Formats: sequence, C-alpha cells, structure tokens
Amino acid sequence: MKKKLLILTRNPVAKVGIASYLSSLLGQYLIIVSTRIADLKPEDMEETGCILYTAGELKDQMTFPVPDSVKQLVCMRTFNHTYLQRILQIPPGSFVYLINDTVDTTYEIMDQLKEYGFSQYHFLPYLPGIEKVREDIQYGVTPGEVHLVPSFIRQVVDIGNRIVDISTINELIAFFKLPASLADEVTKNYLNHIVQIQRLSNQQLSQALDMKEITRGILENASEGLCLLNQYGKIELCNSLFLKMTGIKERDIHEKEFSRLLKEAGIIYNYPGQSDGTAIRNGEKAFRMWFQDFSIADSRQVRLIHTNPIQDEQFPARITKLCDFSYFSTVNPLQLHMLDTARRVSVNDFPIIIEGESGTEKELLAQAIHLNSRRHDGPFISLNISSLKSESAVAALIGSCEQPENGTRKKIGVLEAAKGGTLLINNLQYADSDLQRLLLSILKNGFFIPLGNNSTPHPLDLRLIVTSVSDLYSRVLEGKFLDELFFLLGTVSLYTIPLRQRRNDIPLLLETFLKRAFHEPGLSSRELLTEPVLTFLNQYDWPGNVLELKNVCTYFSCIYHREPLSLSDLPGYILNQIRKHEQQLDMTEHRLLSLIASNPRSGRSFLCSKLKEEGIHLSEANIRTSLQRLASAGYIKVHRTRGGCEITELGMLVNTR
Repeated sequence: MKKKLLILTRNPVAKVGIASYLSSLLGQYLIIVSTRIADLKPEDMEETGCILYTAGELKDQMTFPVPDSVKQLVCMRTFNHTYLQRILQIPPGSFVYLINDTVDTTYEIMDQLKEYGFSQYHFLPYLPGIEKVREDIQYGVTPGEVHLVPSFIRQVVDIGNRIVDISTINELIAFFKLPASLADEVTKNYLNHIVQIQRLSNQQLSQALDMKEITRGILENASEGLCLLNQYGKIELCNSLFLKMTGIKERDIHEKEFSRLLKEAGIIYNYPGQSDGTAIRNGEKAFRMWFQDFSIADSRQVRLIHTNPIQDEQFPARITKLCDFSYFSTVNPLQLHMLDTARRVSVNDFPIIIEGESGTEKELLAQAIHLNSRRHDGPFISLNISSLKSESAVAALIGSCEQPENGTRKKIGVLEAAKGGTLLINNLQYADSDLQRLLLSILKNGFFIPLGNNSTPHPLDLRLIVTSVSDLYSRVLEGKFLDELFFLLGTVSLYTIPLRQRRNDIPLLLETFLKRAFHEPGLSSRELLTEPVLTFLNQYDWPGNVLELKNVCTYFSCIYHREPLSLSDLPGYILNQIRKHEQQLDMTEHRLLSLIASNPRSGRSFLCSKLKEEGIHLSEANIRTSLQRLASAGYIKVHRTRGGCEITELGMLVNTR
C-alpha cells in the first residue's frame, strides 16, 4: 500500500507546480496530495505519513493537531538551473523588474538571484497592487508568472517555477524508505545542470565571469555541502558549506587529491569504498558523507560528494545497508576457515575481536555476523575511535543526559543507539587507558551511565564486536592494553588474511568486483582488460588489500570506453609507483630498455654493438644478465631461437627518460 505525502501551500500555482514535480519523481511510490493551507480539511490529514510545507511560516499557521507519527518537513526550493543563463540576455547594469505574485517570495527570489551571482542587475519588485510603477524599465524576470507581466516590459525572461531542492527530495526518499536509485537520478540531473552552466563559462568568453559567478552561487545556495571531483580525484568545484564541515582548506583544494585532503583534515572515511551516507564526527562537528559516481554530459566520469550536518541526538547513524556472508568470495583455505568460524559463532552473543590489515573488510565481516545473529532485526552501529580524543570517545560511547539548567541537550551514545543490536568499535588499538577502563567496567557490570548529574544506569543490551589493525595480545604483553579487557573481548578472535597472502583470490575478486562495478553479471575481465593489465593486477601486492582492489574496479568502470583498458589506464597512484621503479635501474639497464624500445626484436649482439658505439663496453654475458633482470621484472620479453627482445607495456611505462 502506498504511503501518503501531504503538500501544504499558500497559493494555487505552487500547489499545482510542486505536486506535479514531486509526482513525476515519486508518484510511482507515494500518494501525493496537495492543498492550500486555507483549504485544509480534517480528512486531508488521514493516513498522512509526512507533511511538506512549501514555506516555513505555514507550519505556524496549522489549525489542526499533527500526530507525533507524522513527519513535518519544510520544503527547500531552488531554481531550475538550466533556465538561469537566460538572464544573461539582459545587458549588465540594467534595471530589471522581478515579477511575482506575493511580497515575501518576490524579495526572497531577488535576494536569491543576487546570491547566485546576478549582482550586475538592479532588481526591483513588481507584483499586483504595486503603487509606483516605472514604465521606463524595459526588462523583466519572472518565475513562471508571465500573466502578471505589464505591457511596457519589452523583454521578459521566464526562469520557470522554483523546484524542490535535492536535499528535500533526498529527505523524503529516506523517510519513506524509497529506492536509493531515485536519489541517484535526482542528484545526477542536478549535477548535469551545474556542469552545463560550468561548460557555458568556457564557451562564452564574454560572459565567463558571470557564468562562473552563477555556478558559484548555485553551489553556495545549496542546502548541503557539495564537492565535485574530476576523474583524477581532485576537487573541481565545491561550496563553502562543504569546506566548513570537513575542515578542508580552500587553498589546498586544487593542489591535492581528495583522499589526501581527507586524511590531512583528520577524517577517517573509507573513500571511495563507502557510499552509504556514513555519519562522521570531525572534532565537535557531526555530519553525514556519501558520494555518487556519474557520467556527465561531456562523457567525463565525475564523483559528487555530499555532506549534510546532523544533530548530536541523531548521531550515531544506524547503518542499514549491510552485507551478509554471501558477499565474500575466496578459495583460500585459511580465509574459508575464518568465514566458517565467523558464521558458526555469529549465532551466539559472545564478544568478538576481528584483527587484520586495513582494507581486509573487517567491518563487512562484522555486518555479516550481525545479519546471521539473533539480533539481525536490531540496529548495527559502527564507531571509529581512531579520530576521537579520549573525552570525545567516552562521550560518543556512553552519551550524556539533558541538563536544561546548564543548557546541555541529550546526546545519544553508541551503547544506547545499538540497543538490541550490534555495536562495532573500529580500531580499538587506539583506545587509551581511560577508555579501556571504562569499557572494562561496562562489560563487567552490564550497564553504563551517561554523562550528567541526572543520569541513571542503562542496561547493556547488545553484541559487541571490535576491530584492530594490530595484534591486541602483543599490546597486552607490552603493557599497552588491559589484559582483563582483552580476555573479556576475546572469547572469539578472527583474523582476516591480507590479499597478498591469498593471491589465488585475486582473479576471483577481480571478476566479482568488475561485475558489480559495471552492473553486468555475465561480464568477463578479459573483455575489459588487456593481458598485461591482468598479469600486473595478479602480481601487484595490494597494500590496501581487498578494498583497494574493489576501488580499482570501480575506477575502471568510470573510465572504460569501448576498448580494453591498458596499463596506462591504471589509477595515477599505481602508475606513479610503477614509474618509481625506473629509478632502480642502473644506467646500463636503462639504456638497454631504451634501445629495445627503439629496436624491437633486437638480439644481444646488436645491443652489445650499440652500447659500444656509446662508449659502454660490456660482454654478451653481462648483457644477458641485465636482460634477465629486465625480463624478470616484466619490462621485456626475451624470445627464443633468435627472436630477440621486445619491450612490454610495463617496460614502456618505466622507460620515461
């Protein structure tokens, strides 16, 4: 049965326009009813799941009680960005009438247009009942109210009715639990509008400054932090709200890769592996971050980063998009044994320690354990303590009670948020002695007390899982971790195997992740990647483990265009590592590589004579040794029976001098 969305407006134009727009997006999933607040009847409220007010003051004008179960949401509105460039048809410096039906919205739109970068125009209000009219003004702008345009206006620009902002649509999608693909599509359209405007700034040089100002204005007036990354992982556009929430410095955005900026800002985020809207606490600020990958109008692959501030009482976020044991792909005996153990112990409530290197999917394993447990209907809450100071970690763990006399609001801790479900504490190796003692006390006593004078004990009702990238027992032996806490937590210990120690899994994982990234179940890696790439990926050490392999596959899906990808299509950071190997070659080896590149199928005698011409005197035996070293590194192929030598694709990459 469809749920009901009630839209309350103050004028018939907005009533029809907003309802029509939202119906085109959400009408398949929701019953959408729109009415003027003056016409609202009690029966309109029946079976309503959410009320959407088109203006904030309408909420105060409600004459009917609203049940607590009904969500109340004030609609954020914005312009249809593709229409904004029409305003540039008007000569800069002109006086322009802003033609609309009400005083409040007229001034609101005038201010918004100035904020969007149209400060080169002198906007004046024109609306029904206006007393003083300047008939010398030749230009007019109207948001869909063309019937109100006076006869003396020579040129009118209709920028269309304002539409619902993407943040409001995403809130509705989240509240009604609609398919995530809807949010993706809305955001993609929004992004394409912005990119089209940005492209115009490059095409119309006479108006470049104006268009850049418009683009900046659109981003700055967005109700969420937005950041657009190019195919190289660098920031192309972003707004100040994004910089404020993340703490990233504006001076750095064009110089450094986004992943590095996150790290320098002290944000622990699984980029680009996470896309589920993970809640993040950066110092005292809490916000949600997620990203979407798009192919935009000019065929470029870009990534849009969203950030939304969240209130402390909403933090931490419940993670709802979880993976189960079917997610994991392996033929490695040790990894299979570990997964089997995890599956068997998941049905109990014992605490679990999961140890392993970064990128070995420890959190995903914890999710699978949760889904296979008797607590699978409860919440799954994740807390990463690596970026928190001791006092912040304590507050995040146990929360605090509300103390109005001190102006303190209630802050829900993860122990309360995870009630009835599973709490995952990531990177427990960073816990200091105070946090360790607190956690030990909670586990021994079976309850916790939030911070504050009026706090009462809360019973502990959850399954606890912790992760560590280092051996916790070694820290116990070193005196850096409480032995009693370790043995309380370590009823079950699991160890995730690094990818370099289970190379037989690389082809399997490569196939799996490519199919997921390309959304093609029947896809084969050999259709997408050249043989040298496949060879390299199977020999690569994968310092970022499974996560790194997954991210590389996602990257491949973004840049793929008809032809199989070559070594030169590898991510930039891997290419840089490959090219650094060039420095490990001695002068003779480097010269041999260059000669083979210029003279395919050349043999030892030919190479020997060429080196002598350059004053390098080596025997054929010495050259044979050098060629063997180049071949073992994968830079050349040495053919038998006088086939000579041939440089490989990998050799071409390192032969940069």
